[in-house]
Amino acid sequence: MKAMKEMTSDEYREDIIRGELGPYILKASIAILQQSSNTLRYSIENVSNSTESFRKGVNTLNSIYATSKIKNLIQDGSCSYPSAERSCESGMALELKNVTFEYPGNKSTSSALRDVSLSIKPGQLVVIVGENGSGKSTIIKILTRLYDPTSGEVHIDGMPSSHYRMADLHHSTAVLSQDNHMYPLSLSENIGLGYVGHVDDASMISRAAELGGASSFISKLEKGIDTFLNPSLEQFAWNLQGKPDHPLSKELNSLEKTVDISGGERQRLVASRAFMRFNSGKVKFVAVDEPSSALDAEGELRLFQNLIDVRAGKTMIFVTHRFGHLTRYADQIICMKEGKVVEMGTHQSLMKADGEYAKLYNIQASAFSNTAQ
Repeated sequence: MKAMKEMTSDEYREDIIRGELGPYILKASIAILQQSSNTLRYSIENVSNSTESFRKGVNTLNSIYATSKIKNLIQDGSCSYPSAERSCESGMALELKNVTFEYPGNKSTSSALRDVSLSIKPGQLVVIVGENGSGKSTIIKILTRLYDPTSGEVHIDGMPSSHYRMADLHHSTAVLSQDNHMYPLSLSENIGLGYVGHVDDASMISRAAELGGASSFISKLEKGIDTFLNPSLEQFAWNLQGKPDHPLSKELNSLEKTVDISGGERQRLVASRAFMRFNSGKVKFVAVDEPSSALDAEGELRLFQNLIDVRAGKTMIFVTHRFGHLTRYADQIICMKEGKVVEMGTHQSLMKADGEYAKLYNIQASAFSNTAQ
């Protein structure tokens, strides 16, 4: 082929006719087509992703506005809690009278609670046991006024619970459950939110973390208690692979990263937040509803022991499947089955009765014994 600089236009046309440049033009056309195809694909994917992101954003906004239109069916009262007429220094007195409850939209033929009556004195430590679906957690939701009963009465300190302001009752109640939430803040702030007025009190937060069992894993983090769980910062890099000494690589590495913690560590943080809340002095009722499902037996035992140690001035109710180590502290054990209270009493009296509680306890003890072997 002649040198391209020495070829005239006529010679170009002649070479094309002869087909000498044909393969090169074909290759160039294929490369251009492939590049155009990639660009088109990227553009379509970008539009699709943007549309999906926009759709999610609109749905989020719709849910926010829809929330404001939800009518609260729980009746709020006008009486303050604690009331001036009755002291609650020992804790909150709780009573259910012939309570029946059905969850909204429930398709089951049986109620979650059926004609439940029980009385819990101020300062008592109560353990509620029973099989899954027996109504244990539902009792907690009724007592903490997350729901009102379908029928029957709920009394707090001798007065119908509906007479009290719900905000006052919630300030006087602490709930530890599996339903927990972590905020896009530092670990210190996540714990400190338990007592907002002292969210900057490092010593109080440190003590709460220790009681909640979170200190051990927090100490292993690079930034300790100042670690952010979910920093609101999107990070990406382009053409920095294999360039650790590049200034932008160093800047990228210095940015906050999302910290992934286990379910058990989350539960320890939530427990620490509850211990922080106890510092307010307002908590008179503590409901502990399976908050340690992701903890090992030793961690759960230590958490429950720490809760028992700070029970002064509080009524405590525990709901847990591993209840054997709690029964010796319990003033009252309530055994549930199919939405009804089938037994109430102390560990000794219920074991002597050899009923539902004795069956559950023996199954648990047998399983523990077999595991230990």
